[in-house]
Amino acid sequence: RLKSSGITEGLSFAFRQLSGGGGPKKIQERVKAEFQERYGNDLSDAELQKAARAEMMQRMEDQLASEGVDVKGVTNVMEEMSRRNRELFKLPPYVLYVARAFSTLEGIGLSIDENYAIVQECYPYLSRRLFTDRNPRAKKALKAMLGLADE
Repeated sequence: RLKSSGITEGLSFAFRQLSGGGGPKKIQERVKAEFQERYGNDLSDAELQKAARAEMMQRMEDQLASEGVDVKGVTNVMEEMSRRNRELFKLPPYVLYVARAFSTLEGIGLSIDENYAIVQECYPYLSRRLFTDRNPRAKKALKAMLGLADE
């Protein structure tokens, strides 16, 4: 179910870019190169962004349509819910603090090594934690990370 939602592809793309290191500048270069390969080298940055957004929207609409969901109706309802309930769509403060801390640490690392990637530094801890934690959630996360999760 998770795989069919399409979110795993986006997360995989994000982690692939983060683990490549080099900070925002290098990530931007890699993403741009990938988009140029996919959509054409002759497009401007704005046109590349527009093409990527159009493809993403089309994929989402196709996925929902294949499941029998009225895409336009759902989109309208979600936009209206978001407009009316902005306070419900906020991230908890700790998520922002953790992201800010990681960003600061990566910035320090990048000042020493332009190819530094904090995600690479996290892998040993993450793997050790997933291999030793007996919690069912950790076991499930490890199986998913290794591609062994039940469909």
